[in-house]
Amino acid sequence: MERVEVISLALQGSRAAEESEEATNVYVDLAEHLLATGHASSITEIDIILEGMSVESAKAILDGNCGYEELTEGHKEIASGEKADPEGYMALRQVATAREALNRIEAYINNQMDLQLPAWVQAKMAVAAADLDSIGDYFISDTEPSA
Repeated sequence: MERVEVISLALQGSRAAEESEEATNVYVDLAEHLLATGHASSITEIDIILEGMSVESAKAILDGNCGYEELTEGHKEIASGEKADPEGYMALRQVATAREALNRIEAYINNQMDLQLPAWVQAKMAVAAADLDSIGDYFISDTEPSA
């Protein structure tokens, strides 16, 4: 199997990586990097981040050319426009956190359609749903949100 194929398989997540020992090793190396740099703290987060990662980015990490400085924020350079502020990792981590919270909420509700929830919970869920919907709309549109 070619290196690109092994990396592609590893980027499909922990279950897919189990199909090949080489892919498992690549997955573990990438997972260790994400854990060590604080970009992930669980297998779920690792899988979400890897699914959104390009083969080129994974190669850079595996080859040690990822440059940890690229993953930290240099506020002065970012503010002046000298340096980009890559937010993909942050966004994917927040998506993973939201997904895990939604799983806990669904498990708690457990299809109990008549379940009564405190007003503050209902309000926070309404705001969160509206905010996530706005973000999703923004990503699929070609116009700026009015937010």
